[in-house]
Amino acid sequence: MPSSAWMCATEPAGRPRPALWPVPWPACLSLLLAACLLACVLPARAAELEAKVKAAYVFHVIKFVDWPALPGDALTLCISGNDAVSALLGDLAGKAVKERPLRILTGLPADPTQCQVLYVGGPERRWAELQPRLRGHSVLTVSDQDGFARNGGIVGFYPEAGRIRLEINPEAARQANLRISAKLLELARTVP
Repeated sequence: MPSSAWMCATEPAGRPRPALWPVPWPACLSLLLAACLLACVLPARAAELEAKVKAAYVFHVIKFVDWPALPGDALTLCISGNDAVSALLGDLAGKAVKERPLRILTGLPADPTQCQVLYVGGPERRWAELQPRLRGHSVLTVSDQDGFARNGGIVGFYPEAGRIRLEINPEAARQANLRISAKLLELARTVP
């Protein structure tokens, strides 16, 4: 086999020139494919990490909210929509929060007011329909939909400088008769 077949570079006249490193074409192709795969995998890993952060936020936000009355048996987290965060929230079933086990209901129940927490997944488009049904009930609403807290939700997630941040609508919380800890409000951006 000619030596030029083992080099990644040739001179314009077609004469072989020494490459910076003599690497066989299959190895060059393998390196290129590995770089492409890495470029595809890193965003997938970033999305997976983002979903985990959001699910953890949901769990920990619950600890900083006070309801006027909670059922004695369990705190119910309802999940509306189907996204990566929704799937991870299902894994929280049975974890203790507010001295009660966390009960997870996937899919929107016929009566969403039976939920103490309602996570509205990103692809869920029924938020405008749900709002009137929840008005006046003590349901903590959480979502990563753009502008969720500004559109009447209580807690929303938004990206900022590569991090996931919280925004809270104190007026929506007040209307739901929920008290949000000052510590949580300090960490979040409040919206009207």
